[in-house]
Amino acid sequence: MSNHTPRPVAAALWPALVILAAVALHGIAVAQSTAPVPAQQSSASAADAFRKAGELEQRKEYSEAMRWYRVAADQGSIDALVAIGNLYGLRPGGQPDYATALVWYRKAAERGNAEAQNDVGFFYLNGMGVQQDFAEAMRWLRKAADQGNEVAERNIGMLYLNGLGVSVDRDEALRWFRKAAAKGDPDSKEALRMLGSGS
Repeated sequence: MSNHTPRPVAAALWPALVILAAVALHGIAVAQSTAPVPAQQSSASAADAFRKAGELEQRKEYSEAMRWYRVAADQGSIDALVAIGNLYGLRPGGQPDYATALVWYRKAAERGNAEAQNDVGFFYLNGMGVQQDFAEAMRWLRKAADQGNEVAERNIGMLYLNGLGVSVDRDEALRWFRKAAAKGDPDSKEALRMLGSGS
């Protein structure tokens, strides 16, 4: 497998949420192609196709990367499902398509991928490509957090900190931020610092 890891939409948008959280807490501003697949691609293994797609994505050849990710996804690669969601959600050089990104994230999330579960939760949290629904956001975030996903733990902390679909509960928010910070999540460490709680 290549060293290439696509940047999830949720991670790309996290700094904006940190700003919003600080605003909410302190009253100040604070706070993841449908072209047919050529015949020669259909014989590639899922791992080979995923690796090839990652290389193409790094070279900013997004259309070709999308085709190869689809080959990998068709052969059962859950990581390819997430990568396709990332391409639609980030849409380098174009307008993001959050509704389509969510479709691909959900496919991976339903197969148990914690990163995708967090992304689905994040999309519901922010109403990206779907009607905003804090309860559904929490449901997906909890699935990811139950697998130890520190980004989901941080996002749950944000829900409690801001009372989004749950009662505002600073202690519960701190508990979730501490869990994520203990795994090295820098945004959770920053949230703890801003809340005067250290790590």
